[in-house]
Amino acid sequence: MPRFTIPRDIYYGRESIERLSALRGKRAMLIAASSEMEQNGFLCRAEAALLRTGMKVCTLEFNWPSRVEETAAEGAAALSAFAPDWIVALGSTTIGMAKLMWVLYEYPEAALDDLRMPYSLPALRRKARFAAVPTLGSNAQEAAAFAEVAGSEEHAAWAVVDYGLVPDLALIDPEFSAAASPETIAQAGVEALANALDAYAACIGAHLAEPAAQKASGLIFEHLQAARIEDGFAREQIQYAQCLSGLAFSNVNAGLTHALVRQTIALFPACRAHAGTVCGIFLPHVIRFNLREARVCARYATLARALGLRGRLDTQAAEALAEEVETLCRGAELPGNLQEIGLAKEAFERNKRMAVARIVSDPCTAEGARSVTDGDVERLLAAAFGETDVLA
Repeated sequence: MPRFTIPRDIYYGRESIERLSALRGKRAMLIAASSEMEQNGFLCRAEAALLRTGMKVCTLEFNWPSRVEETAAEGAAALSAFAPDWIVALGSTTIGMAKLMWVLYEYPEAALDDLRMPYSLPALRRKARFAAVPTLGSNAQEAAAFAEVAGSEEHAAWAVVDYGLVPDLALIDPEFSAAASPETIAQAGVEALANALDAYAACIGAHLAEPAAQKASGLIFEHLQAARIEDGFAREQIQYAQCLSGLAFSNVNAGLTHALVRQTIALFPACRAHAGTVCGIFLPHVIRFNLREARVCARYATLARALGLRGRLDTQAAEALAEEVETLCRGAELPGNLQEIGLAKEAFERNKRMAVARIVSDPCTAEGARSVTDGDVERLLAAAFGETDVLA
């Protein structure tokens, strides 16, 4: 049965951060990645808003981890020591990690490896509720039912997936993106677009997710270039588009683009700081790969026409959408293939077979629009590396 689960409350617009002062409870733990939120005074503003509630407030800062399991366990121990009834995650790179800490706080006997089965978490909120205050990037986890577990050269990337992980409260404050660099804006916008297009392609019968995916796509195509040149209104639209893409993406089956991107980033260190760029590299190839599936081609064509792109035949309209993605990425001055990011051919060839195996076995691949073989994935990787076009 279709399901559509979103945060109970989403506040958006300037000064949204001040809604933290309306929370009610006894203790609040504010979680932030070290220095990410301090530089622009956002950590102080969040602390001040929470203190106005009368709650006891504690701040947990962490360095971005090399080992996710250890950081999640350490955070859960800090939560257990303070015993908050509100957890507030500040910044997009923090939200996923804070969700993992939250699960282990609620169930200290669990380990992350116990959580691999989708939609199998025991009930959360026995001890605390969860509020998310995003910046830009990290797959819109302020609106999503998952927490990514970053992979490495030794371990495949995966995610804890459960509707219980959707935050109770999301605060989308555009001031949090005001100081972002043009590259950060571009990468976040293209990552959100990849999520929105994957979601739209999968939205057959998911009528509540479809409008969010379409609106997110339109906002990104319309505003991304202006957002890069510090247009405040345009940056605000990109932050809303990110949230909308998360609302859609979280409520349909994830697609092939997501599997390709997260396993590539895990396996190739040169790609890890370029998630949005890697999304933009793979996305046109995935669209073209999916064109042989008539239902999905029709979906892409419907979206392309809604965005004002032309094409008499569905294949022509879908191709126009792929070309529009490529034009957007070029305009955002993002690299066009994995070599341009800095991935060396030797490293690519050495780990290509491992990448194929991980992508084929990724649960997101199984939920994609087309069945995928090892050869299909190898050709998609080759196209992304810049060697050849995809043979559908």
